[in-house]
Amino acid sequence: MQHRGEIIENVVRRSGISLSILASKMDVSRNTLYNRFKDQNVSYDFILTLGAVLHYNFAVHFPEMKSDSPLPDDPRAELFQLERKYKTLLEKYHWLLKFLLKKSQDADQHALHKQIQELINSSSFLNEVC
Repeated sequence: MQHRGEIIENVVRRSGISLSILASKMDVSRNTLYNRFKDQNVSYDFILTLGAVLHYNFAVHFPEMKSDSPLPDDPRAELFQLERKYKTLLEKYHWLLKFLLKKSQDADQHALHKQIQELINSSSFLNEVC
């Protein structure tokens, strides 16, 4: 599970805004941003400030965080959450295919093994995403 710093780093990196510009708008140094990305317990005040600069509602990731943000339904936050769910689902699917491949090999099910191997090869995008 990702900690607060990793979550805010992902959102910042996906926003496309330069870290230098972001640091300038927040009136902190780039090093401070990098340190916050490593911090497991970044303060909610910092996260709220960051959200205001990015126009992003971090309450999607931190429901316990009290927010007076005017962005209750930020579509970018919903999209980020859906993207994470999709990636998790793809990772589980990829794991399941590999598990089935191993089991079919162990059970001498050559036809099934071949079909699963072809499915994995045809789904090469899984390796890129996962």
